[in-house]
Amino acid sequence: MSFFLFMWIVLLGGLALHVTFDRSPLRRTGARVLELTALWFVVVGLGVNGVLAGLVHLGPGAPAAAESIGWSPSPFQWENGGSDLAVGLAGLAVARRRFRGGWMSAVIAVAFVQLWLDGIQHVTQWLLHGNTAPDNVGAIPTCFLVPAIAAVTTWAARRAAARRTAPGAHESAAPTHVAA
Repeated sequence: MSFFLFMWIVLLGGLALHVTFDRSPLRRTGARVLELTALWFVVVGLGVNGVLAGLVHLGPGAPAAAESIGWSPSPFQWENGGSDLAVGLAGLAVARRRFRGGWMSAVIAVAFVQLWLDGIQHVTQWLLHGNTAPDNVGAIPTCFLVPAIAAVTTWAARRAAARRTAPGAHESAAPTHVAA
């Protein structure tokens, strides 16, 4: 099974389980689902995915990883692996509540640039050079969708939290800290 397909199954399956078994007082509200979606896309989609991709490009499996992308092993992997690992570790840090807020925004911004440029390169390799290797073409949806979904859901969750705590909000709506 493709690395990317496996990551999507873990990401979406974990998110669905978290939403289903969430014990927050705000469970299953639109704002809470947005918050959890943002968190899962940053911690798992960018964090876990980044750490694993970084270790693959930096470790003994690097030649096989290059081949699965349709490339020959080269120094690009050391650079790409380092970038993946850095973004991944920052994404994992967001799992801790104290590293949310500004950290989450920074992780998304950096990952957005890195992964969209990676995605453009994968599309270029596919369309201009006929590179249909599984992990070249298979990376394309992940490169574009994960940072975009992380950014949109983080923005929407923060907006929903601001509306909930805005002056004039209904008195029974208790203000809460939004983790996203």
